[in-house]
Amino acid sequence: MKMHRLFISLTALATCTSSFAAAPALQSFLACDQNSLAVVSQPGLKERVAHKVENGKITLSGGTKSDMGQRWMFDTPLTLDGMTLTGFFAEDQDLMGSRIINWGFYTEQAPDALYAQLSKVPGTELEKANGIYARAQIWSHKQSAWVPEGGDDNAGKLVTDTAERILMVEPAPSDLAKTSNGMITCSVQGAVSAAMLKITRPDLIK
Repeated sequence: MKMHRLFISLTALATCTSSFAAAPALQSFLACDQNSLAVVSQPGLKERVAHKVENGKITLSGGTKSDMGQRWMFDTPLTLDGMTLTGFFAEDQDLMGSRIINWGFYTEQAPDALYAQLSKVPGTELEKANGIYARAQIWSHKQSAWVPEGGDDNAGKLVTDTAERILMVEPAPSDLAKTSNGMITCSVQGAVSAAMLKITRPDLIK
């Protein structure tokens, strides 16, 4: 399994932060499926992550450029289901013939604290490896679906004829302010096809 970059960030109630209850939205985001990106339309986030919705399709706009895509850093943190979000990011690029699509949140919490919170969410099923928490799935051409990745079958191997979908919790990039310590990332990496995008990021289908 290739650990590229992934994030998710959500924080405990604190003064000077906004908060709202959105457990269903959080669970949908963590699924990293076709409904995941819709989290940016939730109250509290829609004011912070510029986008438009046309015919059910979300198109992100604005933000600031990063080394791989765009960032939307929040002027004030947002508390979502016990996690403090400090920003949102979206990335889509080709790297050595492999497409890498990432989207997620920067958080005030560090990875261990994020894992403790996210482990309470049904279906998260994160495993720790090399300081990163991850849930890895691989695309089954036979089933036309994402299926759990068998570590023994794919460990250390480069995915060339299919793709992986990974939910990751890891440290935030070092170039961010010290208020961002972790990130929660949905990532799709590999030979990404339209069939994969249809049930993961339909907004990217051209």
